[in-house]
Amino acid sequence: MNLNLKKIFKFGTQNFARNFWLKILTITILAVLLLLINGLFIIDFLTKEASKQMESKVDISIYLKPGTADEEAKSLRSYLSGLPSVSSVVYTGPDDVLGQFKEKHKNDKTILSSLDFLDQNPFGGILVVQTLKIEDYKTVLKQLENPIYTKIIENKDFSDQEKLVGAINKLTGFVNQVIIVISLFFAFIAAVVIFNTIRISIDSHRHEIGIMRLVGASNWFIRGQFLVSDVLFCSVLATILAFILIFPIIATIQPSASQFFNNQAGDIFRFYRSHFLSLFSVQFLGVFAFSLLSASFAMGRYLKK
Repeated sequence: MNLNLKKIFKFGTQNFARNFWLKILTITILAVLLLLINGLFIIDFLTKEASKQMESKVDISIYLKPGTADEEAKSLRSYLSGLPSVSSVVYTGPDDVLGQFKEKHKNDKTILSSLDFLDQNPFGGILVVQTLKIEDYKTVLKQLENPIYTKIIENKDFSDQEKLVGAINKLTGFVNQVIIVISLFFAFIAAVVIFNTIRISIDSHRHEIGIMRLVGASNWFIRGQFLVSDVLFCSVLATILAFILIFPIIATIQPSASQFFNNQAGDIFRFYRSHFLSLFSVQFLGVFAFSLLSASFAMGRYLKK
């Protein structure tokens, strides 16, 4: 068995070397197909990063009515902090809100002078709530409809960026669909190229195949050398070529990604470094299985006994 495998790899290597220029087209198309698949990985990664960044910046500002007792404000804060969907609640008292207002309008004497005519602080406290997930804000807003709390709440300002996240996901979904369609087109071309490469290889070795059968070579032995030369070697080289090309592409994309995320996220290099083995293995196995399927059809048709 080991001797047969060695012979299969020997003949497969010879076939690959003889028809190397023919194999280049197969390797190139498979590499392009893998680059498109890597594009899907990168888009999915950047979309998730963008969603995380959006979620971390979205919050609910709850404006309390002027004159709300400090105990009532603290009670509401404790209630919100206890909700499982809430990650943090920051309370700013009325005096601090007034101080921030004065600081913001320190150069506007008209506004500042108008405050002098007021007998009391016109501002109430503010609660800023952040949740674990962006969809959890609906739950929090519903909880605030309780009559106990509506009597002290003057207004609720929800930075509704859920729509923005949805728009990003929708755009990403569209781009993914386009890439998938292009990938399927290249997959079809790759299947045709592999099919014809196997056919040409078989035709060019027809005499040798006849001699092998005369001396008792099994059909598996004959098929094996074509699987090595046209499937295994092409899959390995296509995957390596794709990963050699993807890093210069990432280097081109990375500055824009870093700028978009303010250097806080979107490190594509880090993503590929941390997932290199899994990404390489999955893509190699995928292109190998695809090539094997295409080659099986060709050998089934042209390698009949």
